[in-house]
Amino acid sequence: MARRNRRPAEIDITPLIDVLFMLIIFFVLTASFAQGRLEVQLPSGEGRSGGMEGAVLLTVDRGGKIYWRDRLVTKEELRALASESKGREVLVAGDKDVPYGAVAEVLSILRGRGVSNAGLMLSGERVR
Repeated sequence: MARRNRRPAEIDITPLIDVLFMLIIFFVLTASFAQGRLEVQLPSGEGRSGGMEGAVLLTVDRGGKIYWRDRLVTKEELRALASESKGREVLVAGDKDVPYGAVAEVLSILRGRGVSNAGLMLSGERVR
């Protein structure tokens, strides 16, 4: 019986590496997009956010924490940021379970610092 010299079979794993690389990119990008979102249950209602396209988004979450453009701020920092934002529109997204007084206090701070154009965001609205 004659022995053949067989070369071991070679498997090209380049396509596998390409697919893995694309999956890693997909998951990294998905995680980074989901990270910056605040979960707030807005009260229901009908409304329009006309003229508020370039508005600053101010969020009051369920625990009463205040976020200025997705950055947690204190009431003192809010006063300073509101003073710097005179003449700009501010859109307040208050969670439906937060006490009314917390949102009213935020609006009071904004008005006291010269922000005259502030609106409340409702669940039926979309900000462009």
